[in-house]
Formats: sequence, structure tokens, C-alpha cells
Amino acid sequence: MRILLLCSEFEGLIKTGGLADACKGIASGLQAAGHQVTIMLPRYSNLYSRPTGDWQSVFVELDGQQYGCAVRQLKFAGLDVRLVEHDDFFRRERPYDDGSYGYADNPLRFAFFCKAALAWCRQYLPEVDLIHGHDWQTALTASYLQQHYGSDPILAKVPFIFTIHNGAYQLTCDKSWFGRLGIAANGDEFLNMLEQGVRAATKVVTVSQGYRHELLTEPAANGLAQLYQGRAADFYGILNGCDYQQWDPATDLALVKNYSPADLSGKAACKAFIRHRFHLADTEAPLFVAVSRITGQKGYDYLIPALRNWLPTTSAQVFIVGSGELHYCRQLYQLADEFPEQFRFYEGFDESLAHQTEAAGDFFLMPSLFEPCGLNQLYSLKYGTVPIVRLTGGLKDTVLPWPAANATGIGFTEISLDAMHQALQQAEQLFAVPADYLAVQRQGMQQNFSWQAAVTEYLHVYQQALN
Repeated sequence: MRILLLCSEFEGLIKTGGLADACKGIASGLQAAGHQVTIMLPRYSNLYSRPTGDWQSVFVELDGQQYGCAVRQLKFAGLDVRLVEHDDFFRRERPYDDGSYGYADNPLRFAFFCKAALAWCRQYLPEVDLIHGHDWQTALTASYLQQHYGSDPILAKVPFIFTIHNGAYQLTCDKSWFGRLGIAANGDEFLNMLEQGVRAATKVVTVSQGYRHELLTEPAANGLAQLYQGRAADFYGILNGCDYQQWDPATDLALVKNYSPADLSGKAACKAFIRHRFHLADTEAPLFVAVSRITGQKGYDYLIPALRNWLPTTSAQVFIVGSGELHYCRQLYQLADEFPEQFRFYEGFDESLAHQTEAAGDFFLMPSLFEPCGLNQLYSLKYGTVPIVRLTGGLKDTVLPWPAANATGIGFTEISLDAMHQALQQAEQLFAVPADYLAVQRQGMQQNFSWQAAVTEYLHVYQQALN
């Protein structure tokens, strides 16, 4: 098949979260399976330093104006990438916001991206079999195909697959944008970009079966439950994969010593390295770690008070890496002041440190309020860092809680301080019996959530869309 993949992030080029990893994993997996994949994304400021090859020009009409852009070819990781270049729209340091607020012209920016992609595809990729878009930034592609290309000899029969990586991100804007963006008004008080994609796509996918089930009801669906229910026959849950070429403790170049299920001695060296670097005592106590965005979604409203209650009762240590909402970061610094022998917080993100932290931990903290798929629990399983998760979305699909016979982690369901505290205590109980802990650890390391499996499921959805 000839596939055009539309995204606003791509791992190795521009990344704010797991969307970038997923788009890279899907594209690489499709190409490895023998399909021809072209990836299209905006050319943000950081991409101007990359040398490009051939380019084409495209013109589209939006908001009563004619806009032009260059579409430049970039060879990246053996993949064919096309960058939509428009300085006013995309040459910005951050993809979606100024650091505090979303850009006011986001509806126009990403409507332009969708329209430019279709115009380029029609003119320069007429043999395309299928278009696959990701999240609200590409959602209007479905509406434009349906409303503007219904009788087009090239694009009328091209299916649009729409993957939702996080249904909470929808981008709603004033109803005046319907006319400005050339979208048929439906009587709503607001234009909801994500909703447009769900309504008009040929098939809709989200990134785990657990999250698909949650999106069929409120409040998880954020107002769109009826719409998801109406699309249930064309709505799929496909678990994201893990890039084991990048995330494998046996080969990871970021680690001070590699290790595997057969020889875990290197993991102790990784733990000692993090403890030494961040001035934590080298003890027999377990090390609990987290690498995450510091936001409410990740459970910090109840994780922080649970840690404050628990740390005085234990000799365990906690190390958290991440950046995000200021009031949570302040509370984490306060924990470091209150428990200088046990708690450390590194504000920021560093890819190498993320790998080192995954390798160093005995347990990984992931008490998310919701988690469409989750990637860190997959990394943690591979690295023998037993995940402690709230059983929601993709976390429920990938972690089997102890004390089940084939357990791979610690799990709980309630969103509460008490449930979090009990999970921490349960982890201590498990760690106190080395044979039991080792069994859970090794069972986790033997799990395989490859992109090959995910791509096989995507190809099944593609075939259904084409038939």
C-alpha cells in the first residue's frame, strides 16, 4: 500500500509526548512490513537546521485568503518525510503554545496543515491508497475529504483512518471558525476539531482496548461519548508498541552497565549510579522512580500527599524526573526539603537520564488518572522496574497486578490517597521477599509489546477501510 501519514510530532524530529513515539513506531513498522509510507508534518523552527531535498509548492484557500507553502523532502531514519513550510504558521519554538497558553491561531494553523496535505497529496502523490491522521491536529482532514473531495477523481475513494492518542485534547473554538475554515456548520455552539475527525473518518482507532472502552462513557470521553457509541462498529482499540531497539537494557548505550533477565547484576550498578549522582545513600532499601510530565493527569494530586504520609514510615527512596505544572513541582521540591535522605526531584527532561532512571528503579510510579496507552510502563517492564499503576486504559491492558500467579506489577483502581498508600505498602511487602519480587520482575521483562503486533492490527483496519 501507499500510505500518507499525517502527524504534528515525530520522534527524533519534534516531540512533546508519546504521540511522537507512536507515529515513528507506526511509520517504521509499516515500512518494515513492505508498505510505502510518506510522513507529513509541519516544519517547526528546530527543523530549519536540517538539510532538505526536493520541494514542491502548494496553494490553498482558507478564511477568505489564498495561502501558499513549500513542501520539502527530508530523509530521516530511512523514511520519506515531507515538511509543510509556512513561516507565519509553523516557524515557532513550540508546536502548540507559547509555554503558557495555546496559540490563538491554532485552528487556522492546523486547518491549513490539513488542507495543504490534501492539496499536495492530490497533486504529487495521486497513487495514494490511504491517509492516516493522528489527534486533533489532523482531524479536519476527514471533514475536508468528505465535504470538498466527494467527487474528486483522485481522493474521493481514499479512506481516512483517524487515531486518537488522547481524547482529552480536542481544541474547541468559536462557531465562527466553521465558516472561516470551510467546514459545514452543524448547529453546535463550538467547533470541536477532534469531534470533526471522529464524525468523518472512515475508521477511528485509539491506543488501547481499555481506553476504547472508557471513551464510550463519560466523563472519560470529555463530552463525546454518544459520538463514540455511534461509531462503535468502526471504532478500534490498538495498543501502541514499544521500540525495543531504543528500549532494551541489554543494549542501551545510556546505561553504565547493561543487563538482561538472565544476568541482572548490571541493574544494581545502574541503581548505584543514580544514587551516587543525586546524593542518595547506597542502602538495601528499594528505590521508587518516576519519569513523567508533572501534571494532574499523572496522579500528582494524590501521589504527593501519599508520599508525604508514607516516607516517614519507610526506609525506601524516591526519585522523580519530569517537568510540568509549577504548583506540583513546588510540592516535589518541598518533599525533597522534608525528606533529604529519601527523596529527590530532577526538574526537566533528559533522554539519557530517562533511560538511566528506568534502569535504576526497583519500582516505577505511574498512578495516572487516565492513560490512553502509556509507554513508561512498557519501558519499566522491559527494564525490570516493577510498575505501580492505576488500572486504567492501556495500563490495565499491559500490567497484571500482584499477587496473581503471572503478575508483572502492582495495581490499584481507586483514585485516592489511601489506595496509593496501600499500593506503596504492597510494593514493600513484595520487595521484602526476594524470590517473589524476582519472579514478578522477570515475568515483566519477558513481556513483548512490539510495534510489529500493533502494525498487524492497523493493517487489518486498513483492509477493512479499503473494502
